[in-house]
Amino acid sequence: MDTWIWIVVAVVVALLLLAVVVSVARKSAEAKRRHRLEQEQRDRQKAGTLRDEAREAAVAAQHTEAGAAVARADADEARLEAERLERHAVDLENEATEVQGAAEDRLVEADRLDPDVPEAGRDHRATDQSPV
Repeated sequence: MDTWIWIVVAVVVALLLLAVVVSVARKSAEAKRRHRLEQEQRDRQKAGTLRDEAREAAVAAQHTEAGAAVARADADEARLEAERLERHAVDLENEATEVQGAAEDRLVEADRLDPDVPEAGRDHRATDQSPV
């Protein structure tokens, strides 16, 4: 065979090899692009899911904060009511002490006025009573 035939065969083989290399490179690039697009889609979906979860968590946090505010308000109200009741109890204790003192004073006065109560009993009642 002549040299020019070998040159033509070499050129054809080189072109075929070049076509195969270009085809493989295109397929590889297309596969990489398709993989990248699929990954981007998965990432978008995951980001959407994370955003949804974050919104749900924010709503749950707001509900928890609202519950905490209600509980705090209830506690404040209960504290005020307890303070009011404590003041009322002190007032009643003071009133009871006054009433008891007045009753004791009346008994002492009754004993002082009663001629049937011996003189020693009059002094005993007046000095023996201690306030409660």
